[in-house]
Formats: sequence, structure tokens, C-alpha cells
Amino acid sequence: MSNRWRFKLVHIMIGLAIMVMLGLQTCSHEPKSSDGQLVKVEAKPFSNTLYYSGIIQPLKTLVVPSPVDGVIIDMPFQYGEPVKTGQLLFKISSTKFLTDYKSALMQYIKTKSDFNNSQAQLSEANFLHKNQLISDDDFKMRQSNYYAAQLALLQAKDTLENLLHQLNIQNINPYTLTISDVDKITQAMHLKTSSENLPIYAPANGIILSSNKNEDENKKTIKGDNIKQGDILAVIGDMKGISVKIKVNELTINQLKLGQEVKVTGIAFPDDILNGKITRIDRQGEASSGGLPTFNVEVNVSELSGAQQKIIHAGMSAKVEVHIKEETQIVVPLASVKEKNGRSFVLAYDEKTRKKKMVEVKTGKTTVDSVTILSGLKMGDNIVVPN
Repeated sequence: MSNRWRFKLVHIMIGLAIMVMLGLQTCSHEPKSSDGQLVKVEAKPFSNTLYYSGIIQPLKTLVVPSPVDGVIIDMPFQYGEPVKTGQLLFKISSTKFLTDYKSALMQYIKTKSDFNNSQAQLSEANFLHKNQLISDDDFKMRQSNYYAAQLALLQAKDTLENLLHQLNIQNINPYTLTISDVDKITQAMHLKTSSENLPIYAPANGIILSSNKNEDENKKTIKGDNIKQGDILAVIGDMKGISVKIKVNELTINQLKLGQEVKVTGIAFPDDILNGKITRIDRQGEASSGGLPTFNVEVNVSELSGAQQKIIHAGMSAKVEVHIKEETQIVVPLASVKEKNGRSFVLAYDEKTRKKKMVEVKTGKTTVDSVTILSGLKMGDNIVVPN
């Protein structure tokens, strides 16, 4: 064979080899750079961070109720300022209170007189019964009258005490009065007009806050308001720590647990990150307009530093950050999962066959950029993540 034919044969063989290689490349399903990135499936701890908004409230509160019906005539304080135990908070004008006091005083004096009489009758009955001068039934009747009078006196005394602790009565001890002390009773009945102005004092140290008795209008109690007995005039708050109430939707409520640690921040105190815990989780949801039902959750920060107490106040806004960390799970990039007809798929790549195929998977919890795979993939599998 001539050199020229040998040269042509070599060129033909090289051409056939190139064609075979091109054919193999055409038939191969190995991912190209344009398909995306080849990622090996791994199991790792699944974590997620949830964010909520709320309003700062005192860690503990103590209500200040009105003991009477009346009109508020004085409030020598400003909402949000600190108060001390025994500090004057309100003065209430109440003519009804004086009427109730007079009735209670007269009832106490009358029941005290009835008790003294029944006590004397029982003493006499003891003597007569011992000497068999009265029957057993007569003795038991007088004994029963004594016990009834004693109970009536205790009730009358309790009613009078509840009213007296609001009054500043001097020179007269109502408990020593008897029905024969007409002059002293008259003096006790005709108190000065100023006695109609009942003082209400702070029951504890803390920050005095509005009761927000009308939540729709956020109306605070002010001077001149007509109030009823039992109305909440104000609230004494303990701001040595804070509480934040948040609303959690039904999709994430089961991820929260009592005692779970959280971070609390606020735009009014940007340099402080407060460590708190979840202390209460409601188990009954509330309907929300146009959204998912929500559950009330309470977060407490048990202690604020002195510097923090000066800048963090009740009513400020707060952000609550809850970090969720669970057991190791298969996690893939969210971009690798495709939805079709309500089903989820990923593009898997088999290294042995060098082929790609769509694999149906069951997904679980999702974050911004990843999703857990409950079934359909196992550790070591390869998937293609689109660019």
C-alpha cells in the first residue's frame, strides 16, 4: 500500500473516531453548565428564624380599682412616671359614699346593741337553765339568738371597715360608740364636706399606666370622668422586666414551646438585644380578617438593667426573633424543587448511568432558600439545581 493511501486511511479513522465521540456526547445526559449546578444531597440540621412584632408591656401589673361611684376631681401624676407605695393617685368626689357610710355606721351601732342584749339574755338563760327554771327549748332559742346577733355584728363591722379606711376621721372611734352616745354619733354622722373627696393611694411601687378601659378609643382616665365602683382607674406596672405579646399564625404555632429562648429588639433601643423566653402559648386561635387564624403568645424578659429601664418604656414597639432548630433532616435548595399539578419534583442525576430524570419528592418545612425532603431522596443522591 502506498504512502498516499496510508495517509488517507489514517484521516478516515480519525474522522470516524471524532464522529463516535460526538455521538456519545450527544447521547449522554450528563448535566452541562447551562443546566445548572450538580449538588450532592446531604442531611443537616434544619433551622429557621421567625420574626414577630409586638408592644412592650410591664412584666407584672397591679390594678387600681375605684371603691365607689363618683367623679375624679384630682390626679396629681402623669401616666408613665414612677410612683411609690402610699402616694396619692386620685381624689374622687362621691356623695353616695357618705350616704353608704352613714347607713353602715347606724347599722353597726344597732347590731352592736342587739348583740349586747342577746349576750346578756344568754348569760341570764345560762343561770336559769342551770337551776332548771327554763326549758331546754327556751335556752336553745336564746342561745341561737346570741349566735345570730354575733354574726350580724361581724357582718356590720366588716361593711363599716371597708368604708372607714377611705376616710380620715379624727377624734372619734366608731367602734367604741354605743346606742346611748347620741352626741358622738351625731358628730360621726356629720362629717366635713371634704370627706366626700376620697383619696386613692398607690398600692405598690412601679410605673403608673393607663388602664385603656376603652380599647377602641384607647381612652385614658382623666380628671372629670364619671366612674363606677369597680372601674379600673390605672395600672401599676413593674418595669424591672418587660412582657411582649405577639400573634402567631396556625402554620408556625406548633414550632413554639414554653421556655423557648427568644431575642427582643426595638427601634427605640437599637443597641440592646434582650434575652427573653416564651412564657405563655394560647391553645385557642382567633380569627383574623383576611388571614390565617392566630394564637396569642407571651414573651417575657425577666430583668432590665438600670440603663435599659431609662430608655425602654411601656407602649414601645418591639421585634421578637425566634430561632427554630430541629433534628438533622435532608435539606435541598428551594430552587431545585419544581411544582407540577400539585406535586413536587427534583431533577436527579445518576452517576453510574450518567442520566438525568425527574424524581417526585415529598417536601416538608420551608425557609427562604431551602426545603426539607421527607421522601423521594436519600443522602448521597445528586440533584441538579438550576442556575
